[in-house]
Amino acid sequence: MQNLKGKTALVTGGGRGLGKAVALALAAEGVNVAITGRNENNLKSVVAEIESKGVKSSYSVFDLTDKKQVFASLEKLQNDFGKFDILINNAGIAAFGGILEMDDEQWEDIVKTNLFGPYYVVKAVVPGMVEKKSGDVVNISSRMYSYATEKNVNIIISETVREQLLESYWRTHTCF
Repeated sequence: MQNLKGKTALVTGGGRGLGKAVALALAAEGVNVAITGRNENNLKSVVAEIESKGVKSSYSVFDLTDKKQVFASLEKLQNDFGKFDILINNAGIAAFGGILEMDDEQWEDIVKTNLFGPYYVVKAVVPGMVEKKSGDVVNISSRMYSYATEKNVNIIISETVREQLLESYWRTHTCF
């Protein structure tokens, strides 16, 4: 396995669940980890856990559906960390219920978060990877009913980036 010590990573949705677990696992390998999410208290707690592993960490709170917030926040994180070596596009939201139970606003929020969010993050982070001619992007997807439709766009994002940036020593992965 490749030595990750000293690399820099961004984990979206890093304040809890899978994102937190991935952020802590990367930190245990010596990776400096920036995390994003919507709950500042969770993010502060995870940053403290990451830093206890002897690596650098920071966080940013923003709304993935707001392109300006995404770009401004990620520019600040990249100024603090340098260009990221690893992007874990994990953040997403879901709701349970059938099409007749879910209101339109809730569905629209899910689609905006899970569809546009990863797209904006890739657009903000990948140019730095291209500049370095190196980078790993992991897009987290799902097969869960209402969640799967827009999260599966991450497959399309991964494949598109892989095809367009093949000459840049690029690796993309989609996890279910």
